[in-house]
Amino acid sequence: MSRKSLDSKKIGKKKKLPSSPKDGKSKTAGMQPTRSKERTALFYGITAGIPLVFFLLLEIGLRWGNYMGDLALFSDPGIGNNEYFLPNPNFAARYFFYTKTVPSPSIDVFKQEKTPDTYRVFAMGGSSAAGYPYGFNGTYSRVVKDILQDRMPDKQVEVINVGISAISSYTLYDQVAEILQHEPDAILIYAGHNEFYGALGVGSNENLGGFPWFVRGYLKLQQYKTFLLLRNAIVGAGKWTASIFGAQEVDPNATLMERIINSRSIALDGPKHQLAMHQFDSNLSAILDAFIQQGVPVWLGSLASNYKDQVPFVDVPDAVDAQYQPLPLASSVFKEGQSLLVDGDANAAQTRFAYAKDLDGLKFRAPESINRIIREKTRAYEQVHYVPVYETFVEHSPNRIIGSELMLEHLHPNAKGYLLMGAIFAQTMLESETLNHFTSPSTNETSTSSDPGSDRQINNTLIEQRLKPYEKRMYLSDFDHRVAYHRVRTLKQGFPFVLSNNTQGYQQGYKPTGPADSLAFLTVHASKNWDEAKVELGGVYERTNRPEKAFLEYMGLIRNQPWNDSPYVFASRVRLNQNNFDAAEPLLEQAYSIQPKDAYITKMLGAIMVQKGDLQRGINLLLESRSLSPRDPQMLYNLSGAYGLNKNYRQALEIIEEVIAINPNFPGIQQWKAQLQRALN
Repeated sequence: MSRKSLDSKKIGKKKKLPSSPKDGKSKTAGMQPTRSKERTALFYGITAGIPLVFFLLLEIGLRWGNYMGDLALFSDPGIGNNEYFLPNPNFAARYFFYTKTVPSPSIDVFKQEKTPDTYRVFAMGGSSAAGYPYGFNGTYSRVVKDILQDRMPDKQVEVINVGISAISSYTLYDQVAEILQHEPDAILIYAGHNEFYGALGVGSNENLGGFPWFVRGYLKLQQYKTFLLLRNAIVGAGKWTASIFGAQEVDPNATLMERIINSRSIALDGPKHQLAMHQFDSNLSAILDAFIQQGVPVWLGSLASNYKDQVPFVDVPDAVDAQYQPLPLASSVFKEGQSLLVDGDANAAQTRFAYAKDLDGLKFRAPESINRIIREKTRAYEQVHYVPVYETFVEHSPNRIIGSELMLEHLHPNAKGYLLMGAIFAQTMLESETLNHFTSPSTNETSTSSDPGSDRQINNTLIEQRLKPYEKRMYLSDFDHRVAYHRVRTLKQGFPFVLSNNTQGYQQGYKPTGPADSLAFLTVHASKNWDEAKVELGGVYERTNRPEKAFLEYMGLIRNQPWNDSPYVFASRVRLNQNNFDAAEPLLEQAYSIQPKDAYITKMLGAIMVQKGDLQRGINLLLESRSLSPRDPQMLYNLSGAYGLNKNYRQALEIIEEVIAINPNFPGIQQWKAQLQRALN
């Protein structure tokens, strides 16, 4: 019999092994080794650990590959000896996962190591906090810095603006932990306009739902690159699926405002309106709790917007109030306000304008309930101070109704408006007990009140007298105003100011009015760097004998880049060409403190010292310049002159021979040589 024909029983007999038991119980079970609990735990541990190791390795790989770049709130720009931080231009990429257009913050550097004499302030908020459309020197926070520095001369005041466009209170909440790492002494907040359409807002494409606790948890996960990869993959898949099914995509040339909007008709006190108010209230409480628990006082500003000269964007028909009564159309209420204003009833007109703003279906301007929440918070927290920005704007507006006199469009202030914002923030800070022991004595010439929301203001006459120097120190040139003009005009030619997609951009065939306008146009529409444009324009002004205009451009650069020696040199050159050595000297001194190893700086500063009679320092500086550029005839001529004035005629004559060898036609060289020879004889 072949082996293949044997069934299992016969094989069992032949092998003398028991056949398969009928009861299903294996008689060999007792022969298997018993698996220990330790080995079982190890098995399950390895099984569970495999995905964890995978994600750990993925996270390490993504960090090593710098996926999405540096997303920290602050970064090292590599200035000087790597001694500064500044707001990271890329950090907002955390929040804009649907929209490719990512705004960037202001450029406010601060020392990595905080010294005992430093008073450090962080300013938080949206585009108005960031100084749009001016940016840079147009921000209210730099006015605050100027005023505080004057009143706190023994302190090194730092005001760092981390505001960016199109962000909601979620972003502010996400910034808190990183701000606290840098030991703030005070926090300024001007925010609330973007609760509907800012990143993660209830009406935004970047929306994650209306539960603040859930969204704040999501924000904490963004510190992991793996999470960001998964998020982007999910969003990308969603976009691809939408394109397959013919969903309408946002115009790639659309403004950030249009790209980010999801809901274009939000009714007053409707579900999304109430959700936005809950979101703002909850996030603001979380923000204030975090700062107050660390002993950091907060100054919280009320919001201003254009009531009188901004027509509501969208009517919401069939909207009802909480009692299900029909709500009027925003446009009709706005017209009522206009009629009342014409009839001379400004108070009633202001009430109707405010109501029309709240009825507007496109919630670009904060509703009145946002300011109510702000006032409530300042009453609830002892170390949270109310800053009456809205009230100050009202006080300085015709008929006490905010309009185009202080606003460029719907909610961004003009230069005077930002000056007012900075002034009232600084004034409120200086009036508080928190800063009293820091400040130098001064008379209090403004009306005050401890009640949030009361009419505290800066007197109109006081604006002209005390704020004029601060307005000048903003150094906003014609170029800066033209940059603002082009940004606002670009904004207003698109959504929501123009709802038609068939409008042709004004850029087509635009003819600049001069060099400032031309460079401003290129800055806005051709990605020309702001600082590069100002240097170029300053050179144009110098060559065309307009020194004060050139000086203004350079001073604007100094204000924006106080760590850079070049603008100080440019500005000093203007004054040197005017033979204004007294004005050039402090500029060169500052440049020398930043960059002592520069041949031009040491040469010109040395020449000024010689001219002032400080011969020893002048000679030392000129010798420093000589070590850096030994064949500069002007430096050698000045050094010879310094030695001559110091009655070291022989050394002066030796240096003159060097000048003649380099440039025998150097102006005045032969006369000076003859004079030295006579002195020696």
